[in-house]
Amino acid sequence: MEVVMFGLTPLAATGIGSVPFTEARQTVALILETLPQLPYWPQLVQLGFLEDMTAQSARGLPALKLDTEARTVQIDPALPRDEALAQFYEVILAGDLGPFAFAEEDALGFFALLDAVAAGGCSAPVLKGQLSGPVTFAGVVKDADGKPILYDRELTQAAASGLARKAAWQAEKFRQLGKHPIVFLDEPFLTGFGSAYLPISREEVTEILSQTLEEVRAACTGPITLGTHCCGNTDWSLLLNAPLDIISFDSHGYFESLRLYGPALSAFLARGGWLAWGLIPTNEDFQHETVDTLWQTFQEQVTHMAADLRLAPKAILSQAILTPACGTGYMSREAARRVLTTLAELSVRGQEWLAAL
Repeated sequence: MEVVMFGLTPLAATGIGSVPFTEARQTVALILETLPQLPYWPQLVQLGFLEDMTAQSARGLPALKLDTEARTVQIDPALPRDEALAQFYEVILAGDLGPFAFAEEDALGFFALLDAVAAGGCSAPVLKGQLSGPVTFAGVVKDADGKPILYDRELTQAAASGLARKAAWQAEKFRQLGKHPIVFLDEPFLTGFGSAYLPISREEVTEILSQTLEEVRAACTGPITLGTHCCGNTDWSLLLNAPLDIISFDSHGYFESLRLYGPALSAFLARGGWLAWGLIPTNEDFQHETVDTLWQTFQEQVTHMAADLRLAPKAILSQAILTPACGTGYMSREAARRVLTTLAELSVRGQEWLAAL
């Protein structure tokens, strides 16, 4: 059941997004050195709120106000809602992705990666980007009364359409460099699904995600690989049944919870879906781990999953990439560098294991 996805190498390693570094070019050079098979652009969150995932995702979406001092994105009560939405959908209908572009001050790492690739500093056939997922974005952004727009169907649908175009804009920038685009929609809010913290229905979550994914693909000029990252526990069947190509999960902390969804996981892999294994913890647990301990855990997890699904380990490994459990933006710089070098070593070991099977 080996699946080739637009040049994506099995057990290649990539990052989730945030890093603690502040120099964009140097950070991209480090990423290209340590993760050459699947480079990603880094979110330099230590530089300020504009590099935050929600702020990066907001430009081009309707009726929003960024407050860098308060570190918030919210609906601007000074803008007439109906007028803002009408103008927004005129832009959507025009089909121009330009209004959804990052500005350089929003995403220094994105533009540094583009420059490095354009200069010939990347031989990989693929590049990985990321953006806030629609459920998380709508859960973080608040209206004038302080209520998340997630509970406002009209605003949530508009946000989903805007985020789809922002993901497509990223993809087109990668495609212009001759690279196949992979874009993750990051959905940490889904860790609260089924609780009082996220009291919306399964059907609503499915509709929001599906709308966004479908609109991304429709807005692109060519193929795109779409993933989602959820850094905690959730109802994994929501994602396994969604039209996703890659599901990124914290395998260090939540492997056992994913195992509970055997039939859905089996169907996801059978249709060609890939798993991004978050092998390396990005919290205090990392100080107690080594390459050897993490490698042993990964081997055991793959063996268990293969047995659960009645597959050979080769089938699991052939549709796997490796990542940290989450972003490294609030780790020390030393620890974040060690995450990258550890990830690179695990990728080598994984590819050797696959080749030997």
